[in-house]
Order: sequence, then structure tokens, then C-alpha cells
Amino acid sequence: MTTLDPQVVQAILALLEDAQGDWEYTGDIGVDTRFVADLGLESLEIVILSTMVQQQFGKLPFPQFFEEIGQRPVNQRDITVAGLAMFVCEHRQPKQLEEV
Repeated sequence: MTTLDPQVVQAILALLEDAQGDWEYTGDIGVDTRFVADLGLESLEIVILSTMVQQQFGKLPFPQFFEEIGQRPVNQRDITVAGLAMFVCEHRQPKQLEEV
């Protein structure tokens, strides 16, 4: 079973806080913050965020993630910070040790 890595959560929160100036949302962002209902993000902004996440954590299967979300009932299609962090934890590739 995959556990939620606090470092992944913190990295995603940092990305969101850096980008927060581009949005109208001025409240606190935490693990339960929803991207659509709370932050008011639109699909393009979520795609941009997914690109930022991949720049930090490597290639991730976002098309499958978004497809799974699209199959949920309409009232469950939002993504939380914790949900995105868990997705990253489940799918990130282990970092390769650099050769010296």
C-alpha cells in the first residue's frame, strides 16, 4: 500500500503557493484544498499544474489519472492536494543514483 509522502505534499503545496498569484484565490492552501471548487482552476490550469508536477517528479501517467477522474460521478470529479500527492506517490519513478 502506498503511503502519502510528506515531502511530496510539501512540494505540491509549494508549487501551488508559487502559482497562487495567477489566481483569484487568496485563502490558505492545504491537503484538503480542491483544485476546482476551492481554487477555481480550469482544465488548462490543471494541465499546466500537472506539467509543473512532472518537471519535479518525472513522467507520470496523467492521461490515465484524468480519464479516471472523468469517469467519476460529477460531484466527485474534483482533485484535492492530497489526491494529487497520492497519485504522485503511487506513480513516481525511483530516482536513479548519479554515477560519480
